[in-house]
Amino acid sequence: MFILYDPCTDFKGAVQIVGLILKVIQWVVPIILILLGTIDLVKAVIAGKEDDIKKNQTALIKRIIAAVIVFLVPLIVGILMGMIGQKDWKTCWNKYHDKGVSGLFSGSIN
Repeated sequence: MFILYDPCTDFKGAVQIVGLILKVIQWVVPIILILLGTIDLVKAVIAGKEDDIKKNQTALIKRIIAAVIVFLVPLIVGILMGMIGQKDWKTCWNKYHDKGVSGLFSGSIN
């Protein structure tokens, strides 16, 4: 008697949760970084202090660079894992990570 075992289904929930967390981090963190930098720069411009404007301008540039890096990290990790990962990992990731919150609670997997 053969028992069909699919290791992918054992990790379905974990892959979906990790995918959801990565998407939230990928989108929310850069937006927050850019908004905070913009708010600091606007405060400095309103205050009219030249030193504060320059300091906050460099801080905004650093935050934008950090936001771009945070946005690209999941993409880079996905590409690297796609190149060096096993076929089983790729299949599981592609099958479950885009289901989002609704996929966590649905009974069927397509």
